Amino acid sequence: MERERVKDLEAIEDSVYEQTVRYYQAWAERQKTGKLLIRGDEREYQASRQGFVKFYLSPLLTDTALNSWAVFEQLIKRQSGRHNHQGGIIIYVLEGQGLTETNGEILEWKEGDLLLLPIQPGGCTHQHWNKDSAKGCRWVAFRDMLVAPYIANAIDQLSDTPDLRGTGATAADGARRKDWKAGVSAEQVPLVTHPDELASANLFDRLVALRDVQRQRQAQATWMIRGDELPWEINAHGRMQWYLHPCIAYSAVQTNLFYRQEIPAGSRSGLQRHGGDAVFYMLEGEGYTEVNGVRHAWKAGDVMTLPALADGVTYRHVNTGAAPARLIAMERNLVHTVGVDRQSGFEELQACPEYRQAQSN
Repeated sequence: MERERVKDLEAIEDSVYEQTVRYYQAWAERQKTGKLLIRGDEREYQASRQGFVKFYLSPLLTDTALNSWAVFEQLIKRQSGRHNHQGGIIIYVLEGQGLTETNGEILEWKEGDLLLLPIQPGGCTHQHWNKDSAKGCRWVAFRDMLVAPYIANAIDQLSDTPDLRGTGATAADGARRKDWKAGVSAEQVPLVTHPDELASANLFDRLVALRDVQRQRQAQATWMIRGDELPWEINAHGRMQWYLHPCIAYSAVQTNLFYRQEIPAGSRSGLQRHGGDAVFYMLEGEGYTEVNGVRHAWKAGDVMTLPALADGVTYRHVNTGAAPARLIAMERNLVHTVGVDRQSGFEELQACPEYRQAQSN
């Protein structure tokens, strides 16, 4: 009997349920103990067929709290390789000017611009060029690794970067998009707001109607956002420019929130309760991010992250330098499904000094 009981206990331990429990326990422990701050000078550029790439976050890197994002810099000396993958990736230009050819169209970009590769049948075939090889040209890209399997993302390398073997560069070829600004249809598919409405609603037809509205918007949407043409707003969390937002319908990518924030010298952002799983790339300046009372000191070129904890996190950024600090922030956009509050609530617990001053005037 005892031997059979031991076998039963061993079978329980090996069951898929118990393995699932251990998986979530290990994941939760990683959120608590993994690295939140990734220093740019501790990651190296690696040569690849696509170019020279430095990864801050990746599912293949196990020292970080977050493994749900791929965040990487690319250094473009003359031109990148050419490859195809599914869209949804977002590229922020850190330095220099260049061109991106995607599916036969050419986008011209410069520092502060945001490139959007749309999710579409067949993916996006694309390549990048530096307009002035005598100067630096870098960008940082963000890929949501939770969405990637859902859209069957894969990478097919079509040609190697000439920078890898010192071969001759080619020229970008395609039609140039001149104006980034786009307006999209405001048409909405009616919602069912009460169970009694179900009898008169054909929900499959509404799904098809929603598809048609989304197709129309995608055909009209912009693939690039000019940072120097966006307005700045002062809100309780700080001074921000919004590139991507749940209420912005004209962007070709709708799966993320993205903003640029500026913190004056000696000042700080608001104190916020947040669900976590967010990424900040530090553009300029120096300071620290306080997460649940613990300070993480950063400088330009570092990446700061917020772990996903059951109770969420409270955080704020503090500028300790003598000049304004700038950062970009990225998180996934599930506000219409999971909700803005998520598992922990979303609250601004203390407004930034500039907002309080503006409100008192």
